[in-house]
Amino acid sequence: MPILIRAGLINRPTGSARGRPMASNPARRNRRQAGYSLLEVLIAMAILALAVALFIPSMSAMYERHQVRQAFAALNAWVLEERTSARLAGHAADHPAGLIPSAGADMPDGWTAELLEPWRIHPSGACAAARIRIASPRDRIWDRTLQAPACRATLQV
Repeated sequence: MPILIRAGLINRPTGSARGRPMASNPARRNRRQAGYSLLEVLIAMAILALAVALFIPSMSAMYERHQVRQAFAALNAWVLEERTSARLAGHAADHPAGLIPSAGADMPDGWTAELLEPWRIHPSGACAAARIRIASPRDRIWDRTLQAPACRATLQV
């Protein structure tokens, strides 16, 4: 066919009344193809909403596990501080049962630590076993024992 057009036997298709060949207008074509259709946007939003709906529950559980670890770390830091001060002072330190106010400074917001029984730290830094309770704002409770003589509360989530 190109040979016939060159020979003048077939007329070229014209795009205007003046007989000029049709030229595609790149600006017009790009303007039509530049955006997304409403259907494409709605499908993308539905996929995104589904992903977020699946992600949020696992994220909140992970955040709570992080706060539990943070609470136990704060409690163990308080215990270490109390052991150190008893050793430096050279005399035993007795703690009555009840809330631990100084441990609350490093606890996550709304969390509490409580001694369930009186607790004694010897001048050597060793301690008697004692039961503790850590409570979350959602009323989840962890009861643990401060193990003698190292005075550590272990976390098993």
